[in-house]
Amino acid sequence: MTDEPSLVPEPAPRQVGVALPLTRPVITYALLGIVTVIFLAEVIAGRSFDPPVETLIALGAQMNSLIVEGAYWRLLTAMFLHGSVMHLAFNGWALYSLGREVEAFYGYRRFALVFVIAGLAGNVASYLFGSEAPSVGASGAIFGLIGAEIAFFVLNRGLFGTFGRQRLVNLLIVAAINLFFGFTQPRINNLAHLGGLLGGLALSLALAPRYRIAWGGFPPTPRLTDRQNHLVWVVAIATTVVVLVGGVWLGGRLWSAEPDRLRQRAETALAEDNWPKAQGLLQQVIAVAPSDAAGRYTLGIVYARQGQLPAAAGELAESLRLAPDNPNAVYTLGLVYAELGRPAEARVLLERYLVQNPQNAYAQSAREVLAQLP
Repeated sequence: MTDEPSLVPEPAPRQVGVALPLTRPVITYALLGIVTVIFLAEVIAGRSFDPPVETLIALGAQMNSLIVEGAYWRLLTAMFLHGSVMHLAFNGWALYSLGREVEAFYGYRRFALVFVIAGLAGNVASYLFGSEAPSVGASGAIFGLIGAEIAFFVLNRGLFGTFGRQRLVNLLIVAAINLFFGFTQPRINNLAHLGGLLGGLALSLALAPRYRIAWGGFPPTPRLTDRQNHLVWVVAIATTVVVLVGGVWLGGRLWSAEPDRLRQRAETALAEDNWPKAQGLLQQVIAVAPSDAAGRYTLGIVYARQGQLPAAAGELAESLRLAPDNPNAVYTLGLVYAELGRPAEARVLLERYLVQNPQNAYAQSAREVLAQLP
């Protein structure tokens, strides 16, 4: 008797569903409540649903010139402030959509860590590479949640199969679109977005659950166990803190040494009529960049406003030597020479100014000073 191949197909292996451990999104709802209450405080303080910049700065907006002087707490408080109803609504919806899912996957402790550290990473990136413009919003932390979800599906790709791969593609597309939009639109702090995304992704690669299927009991039933080592948590969090502190330290060095950043801080001080502070910052600019004609001109103005006319004359004359075509330096130095009792030099400069700018807004003032010269 010969064996013949069976025509009956082998039964397909039985697929067993395993429940994914999920956490109720307590922190997400708490954060939504916190940012809403804080925004109401902004509205009351600023008497507007579009709070003025002065109100945001007073309440803790990120402003790099203030951080370099010791207001490091702004790196945290800026995450919870928003500049308008639309800003709050957009970030609130993003937090509601992403936060519930990420917190369900990570649990409330890991979720809270990722949110705060990603937000700080975004603000530190803005401190390192950004401008003096005030910045507020939870966007950096929310981009960190995108990074956290990417890390979760990367580490558990074998568990989720096709669904996990599709989810990863969707997350990458969302991140790319939002970053592209941020780079093409004004007044969007994309440095915070990028810093938050990278910070959230890097930290989450260490914090995210790493599930495997284990069988136990009788009859044997499958369950998911998290293989993530808690020692890795400690090392990752400690490393992240060191990196963030290092970033703040480096940012302080940059804001204290680069002429452009020093000048930005000086302009902020001038806007606040803080002449001594502006003087100190501009002196640092000149020390770093002695041939900075614009910096010397502004420093001359600051000296003049404080009644330090000889120092003003020196800086304005040097500015004019470096940039001979600056009519403002010509006019201002002429006025300073007139105040110092140097009429011959004042006359030369003011007449030169009138030749170049006979109809300028300051032309009449120049003529009046000339008429009074001996």
